[in-house]
Amino acid sequence: MAVLNVEDLHTYFKTEHGIVPSVNGVSFEVKEGETLAIVGESGSGKSVTSLSIMGLIDAPGKVEKGSILFEGSDLTKIGKKEYRKLRGNEIAMIFQEPLTSLNPLFTIGNQLSESIKLHQKVDKKTARVKSVEMLRHVGIPRAEKVFNSYPHTLSGGMRQRVMIAMALSCNPKLLIADEPTTALDVTIQAQILELMKKLAKEHSTAILLITHDLGVVAEMADKVVVMYAGQVVEYTDVYTLFSNPKHPYTKGLLNSTPKFHEIEEELESIKGTVPTPTNMPKGCKFNPRCPFAMDVCTMNEPALNETSYDHKVRCWLYEEKEAVI
Repeated sequence: MAVLNVEDLHTYFKTEHGIVPSVNGVSFEVKEGETLAIVGESGSGKSVTSLSIMGLIDAPGKVEKGSILFEGSDLTKIGKKEYRKLRGNEIAMIFQEPLTSLNPLFTIGNQLSESIKLHQKVDKKTARVKSVEMLRHVGIPRAEKVFNSYPHTLSGGMRQRVMIAMALSCNPKLLIADEPTTALDVTIQAQILELMKKLAKEHSTAILLITHDLGVVAEMADKVVVMYAGQVVEYTDVYTLFSNPKHPYTKGLLNSTPKFHEIEEELESIKGTVPTPTNMPKGCKFNPRCPFAMDVCTMNEPALNETSYDHKVRCWLYEEKEAVI
C-alpha cells in the first residue's frame, strides 16, 4: 500500500507576469519502507513539490489542482489546523541547511523536547528522556551535553543528525529529505545517508528524497522521478534508470556525472539552462537543449507514456514503443 500518492499535482505562483506554473502535472507514489528520489537541476520543481506535500506553500503560491493522498486522505482538502497535527508527527521533513532550520536562541534539547511534548502529549521529564535517547539513536556522542548545547556550537554533520533525530522522534510514516547532505563533506554525507537508510529500515518509514546528486540516488533510492521544468520526464526503478535511461535529459545528467572506472579529460554537460516558469518553450520543455529534437518537439508537448513495465518517459522518441535513441 502507498503511504503517499501524488496525482496530477499543479502548483502555481502569482507574479507580475501573471500566473505561472512551478509544478505542472506531477504524479508518483511512495510505499511503506520505500525510498523515492526526485532528481533534477535547480529550478526543475523538486523543492516546490515537497513543500506542496508539506502544506507549506504560502501566497502568492497555491496548489491549484491535483491530489496529495496520505494514507488515503487528500491533504489538499484539509485545513491548516489538521496539517499542523500531521507535520512533525506523521510527516516529517529534513531541510538542506540545518543551521537555518534550528532556532539559534534555544538549546538543542529545548527544540527537540518541545516537538515531542507537542505531538506525543507527554510531560517535560519524559520528553527529555526521549530526546536524549533519540540523540543517541542517531549516533551523537555525549548526548546529554549536546542536549544542553546551542546549534552554533555543533558541526554541520552533528546539526544534521539533530535534525534527523527531531524528524524521527515521533516515528513519522513519511520522511521528506530535501538535499539533506548538500552542505556536508563527503565522509559525513556517507554517514548521514547510512543513518537514514538504517533508521528507515528499522521504522519502515517511507522516504521522499529530493536531490540533484545521482551518487546519492544510487546509494539510497528504490525508485526515481526525474523532473525537468516542473514536469516528470522519467519515472522508473533505480536499477533501470542507471542501466537503461531513456529520456535525453536523464542521459545528459548521467553523462555529466564523474565515474570512478572511467578517466575522462572533460565531462559532458547539458547545454543551456532550465527555462524559467515565465519563459517556457513551446512543445517539449527540453527541446531547446535536446540533441535529438525533431520538428514535432518544438510544436507539441509529449505525454508521459509507459515504454515498458514500470518505466515511464515523456519524449516524442518513445511515442512509438520500438523507437530508440
